[in-house]
Amino acid sequence: GVSIAYHLALRGVKSTLVDRAGIASCASGKAGGFLAKDWNDGSPVGMLARKSFDMHEQVAKELNLPSYRRLKCMGVAVDGTGSKPGGAKLKDLEWTDLGVQGARLMGDETTIAQVNPKELVDAMWSFAERKGSTFRKGIVERLEYAGGDGSRAKRVTGVVIDGAIVPAESVVMSMGP
Repeated sequence: GVSIAYHLALRGVKSTLVDRAGIASCASGKAGGFLAKDWNDGSPVGMLARKSFDMHEQVAKELNLPSYRRLKCMGVAVDGTGSKPGGAKLKDLEWTDLGVQGARLMGDETTIAQVNPKELVDAMWSFAERKGSTFRKGIVERLEYAGGDGSRAKRVTGVVIDGAIVPAESVVMSMGP
Protein backbone atom coordinates (compact mmCIF):
# COMPACT_ATOMS: atom_id res chain seq x y z
CA GLY A 1 0.00 0.00 0.00
CA VAL A 2 2.76 2.47 0.87
CA SER A 3 4.54 1.87 -2.43
CA ILE A 4 1.29 2.55 -4.29
CA ALA A 5 0.73 5.75 -2.27
CA TYR A 6 4.32 6.83 -2.98
CA HIS A 7 4.06 6.27 -6.73
CA LEU A 8 0.68 8.01 -6.87
CA ALA A 9 2.15 10.96 -4.93
CA LEU A 10 4.94 11.21 -7.53
CA ARG A 11 2.14 11.87 -10.03
CA GLY A 12 0.37 14.40 -7.80
CA VAL A 13 -2.38 12.02 -6.66
CA LYS A 14 -3.36 12.09 -2.97
CA SER A 15 -4.44 8.81 -1.41
CA THR A 16 -5.73 7.40 1.84
CA LEU A 17 -3.94 4.34 3.16
CA VAL A 18 -5.95 2.05 5.44
CA ASP A 19 -4.23 -0.56 7.57
CA ARG A 20 -5.28 -2.41 10.70
CA ALA A 21 -1.86 -2.12 12.36
CA GLY A 22 0.04 0.87 10.98
CA ILE A 23 2.74 1.82 8.50
CA ALA A 24 5.33 -0.95 8.03
CA SER A 25 4.14 -2.71 11.17
CA CYS A 26 4.25 -6.23 9.72
CA ALA A 27 6.41 -7.91 7.06
CA SER A 28 7.11 -4.70 5.12
CA GLY A 29 8.94 -3.25 8.10
CA LYS A 30 10.63 -6.39 9.36
CA ALA A 31 11.92 -8.28 6.32
CA GLY A 32 15.59 -8.65 5.45
CA GLY A 33 15.43 -6.16 2.59
CA PHE A 34 17.39 -8.56 0.38
CA LEU A 35 17.13 -7.85 -3.36
CA ALA A 36 18.24 -10.23 -6.11
CA LYS A 37 18.04 -9.09 -9.73
CA ASP A 38 18.28 -12.38 -11.60
CA TRP A 39 17.18 -15.19 -9.31
CA ASN A 40 13.78 -15.38 -10.99
CA ASP A 41 15.06 -15.32 -14.57
CA GLY A 42 13.21 -17.84 -16.72
CA SER A 43 10.15 -17.77 -14.44
CA PRO A 44 6.85 -15.95 -15.00
CA VAL A 45 8.00 -13.17 -12.62
CA GLY A 46 11.54 -12.82 -13.97
CA MET A 47 11.00 -9.50 -15.74
CA LEU A 48 9.08 -8.14 -12.74
CA ALA A 49 11.97 -9.07 -10.41
CA ARG A 50 14.46 -7.28 -12.65
CA LYS A 51 12.26 -4.17 -12.83
CA SER A 52 11.74 -4.25 -9.05
CA PHE A 53 15.51 -4.48 -8.46
CA ASP A 54 16.12 -1.40 -10.62
CA MET A 55 13.18 0.49 -9.07
CA HIS A 56 14.49 -0.13 -5.54
CA GLU A 57 17.80 1.49 -6.49
CA GLN A 58 16.00 4.45 -8.09
CA VAL A 59 13.75 4.99 -5.04
CA ALA A 60 16.72 4.64 -2.67
CA LYS A 61 18.53 7.39 -4.59
CA GLU A 62 15.45 9.64 -4.80
CA LEU A 63 14.81 9.32 -1.06
CA ASN A 64 18.50 9.35 -0.08
CA LEU A 65 18.32 6.08 1.88
CA PRO A 66 21.60 5.45 3.73
CA SER A 67 20.94 1.72 4.15
CA TYR A 68 20.78 0.89 0.43
CA ARG A 69 23.90 -0.95 -0.68
CA ARG A 70 25.13 -3.35 -3.30
CA LEU A 71 26.87 -6.49 -2.01
CA LYS A 72 28.01 -10.02 -2.73
CA CYS A 73 26.02 -13.07 -1.65
CA MET A 74 27.44 -16.48 -0.83
CA GLY A 75 25.60 -19.76 -0.54
CA VAL A 76 27.11 -21.93 2.20
CA ALA A 77 26.55 -25.69 2.56
CA VAL A 78 26.72 -27.16 6.08
CA ASP A 79 26.47 -30.70 7.39
CA GLY A 80 25.80 -29.98 11.07
CA THR A 81 28.88 -31.80 12.35
CA GLY A 82 30.25 -28.80 14.16
CA SER A 83 33.62 -28.81 12.45
CA LYS A 84 34.92 -25.32 11.86
CA PRO A 85 36.54 -24.47 8.52
CA GLY A 86 40.08 -23.18 8.50
CA GLY A 87 40.94 -19.60 7.71
CA ALA A 88 40.99 -16.35 9.63
CA LYS A 89 37.91 -14.92 7.90
CA LEU A 90 35.52 -17.46 9.43
CA LYS A 91 37.15 -18.15 12.82
CA ASP A 92 34.91 -15.77 14.84
CA LEU A 93 31.58 -16.48 13.12
CA GLU A 94 29.31 -18.66 15.26
CA TRP A 95 27.29 -20.07 12.37
CA THR A 96 30.44 -21.61 10.90
CA ASP A 97 30.38 -24.15 13.75
CA LEU A 98 27.72 -26.05 11.79
CA GLY A 99 30.26 -27.89 9.65
CA VAL A 100 30.77 -25.81 6.52
CA GLN A 101 31.34 -28.09 3.54
CA GLY A 102 31.53 -25.53 0.78
CA ALA A 103 30.42 -22.17 -0.52
CA ARG A 104 29.57 -20.60 -3.84
CA LEU A 105 28.97 -17.08 -5.08
CA MET A 106 25.24 -16.50 -5.67
CA GLY A 107 25.58 -12.93 -6.88
CA ASP A 108 27.77 -9.86 -6.79
CA GLU A 109 27.32 -6.09 -6.65
CA THR A 110 25.73 -6.09 -10.11
CA THR A 111 22.88 -8.42 -9.10
CA ILE A 112 22.52 -8.22 -5.29
CA ALA A 113 21.46 -5.31 -3.08
CA GLN A 114 19.98 -4.70 0.35
CA VAL A 115 17.95 -1.92 1.93
CA ASN A 116 16.49 -1.58 5.40
CA PRO A 117 12.79 -2.20 4.64
CA LYS A 118 11.49 -0.10 7.54
CA GLU A 119 13.62 2.84 6.41
CA LEU A 120 12.39 2.39 2.82
CA VAL A 121 8.70 2.19 3.72
CA ASP A 122 8.90 5.07 6.22
CA ALA A 123 10.65 7.29 3.66
CA MET A 124 8.11 6.46 0.93
CA TRP A 125 5.25 7.18 3.32
CA SER A 126 6.79 10.47 4.50
CA PHE A 127 7.00 11.60 0.88
CA ALA A 128 3.38 10.59 0.15
CA GLU A 129 2.19 12.26 3.34
CA ARG A 130 3.99 15.52 2.47
CA LYS A 131 2.14 15.44 -0.85
CA GLY A 132 -1.23 15.18 0.92
CA SER A 133 -1.82 11.47 1.44
CA THR A 134 -3.38 10.38 4.73
CA PHE A 135 -3.36 7.29 6.93
CA ARG A 136 -6.40 5.76 8.57
CA LYS A 137 -6.09 2.89 11.04
CA GLY A 138 -8.85 0.37 10.58
CA ILE A 139 -10.16 -2.66 8.75
CA VAL A 140 -11.69 -2.44 5.29
CA GLU A 141 -14.75 -4.67 5.50
CA ARG A 142 -16.14 -4.32 1.99
CA LEU A 143 -16.53 -2.10 -1.02
CA GLU A 144 -19.61 0.06 -1.68
CA TYR A 145 -21.08 0.06 -5.19
CA ALA A 146 -23.57 2.01 -7.30
CA GLY A 147 -25.16 1.22 -10.65
CA GLY A 148 -25.13 -2.17 -12.24
CA ASP A 149 -28.86 -2.04 -12.95
CA GLY A 150 -28.45 -2.94 -16.59
CA SER A 151 -28.32 0.59 -17.94
CA ARG A 152 -25.04 1.46 -16.23
CA ALA A 153 -21.94 -0.43 -15.24
CA LYS A 154 -21.48 -1.19 -11.57
CA ARG A 155 -18.84 1.11 -10.03
CA VAL A 156 -17.12 1.44 -6.68
CA THR A 157 -18.29 4.47 -4.67
CA GLY A 158 -16.45 3.86 -1.41
CA VAL A 159 -15.26 1.43 1.23
CA VAL A 160 -16.63 0.39 4.59
CA ILE A 161 -13.98 0.85 7.27
CA ASP A 162 -14.87 -0.42 10.75
CA GLY A 163 -18.57 -0.08 9.96
CA ALA A 164 -18.39 3.44 8.49
CA ILE A 165 -18.83 4.19 4.79
CA VAL A 166 -15.95 6.26 3.41
CA PRO A 167 -16.62 7.68 -0.08
CA ALA A 168 -13.96 7.02 -2.71
CA GLU A 169 -13.63 7.75 -6.42
CA SER A 170 -11.12 4.93 -6.92
CA VAL A 171 -9.99 2.02 -4.76
CA VAL A 172 -6.77 0.01 -4.99
CA MET A 173 -6.67 -3.11 -2.84
CA SER A 174 -3.23 -4.12 -1.56
CA MET A 175 -3.08 -6.88 1.03
CA GLY A 176 -0.27 -8.13 3.20
CA PRO A 177 -0.20 -10.93 5.75
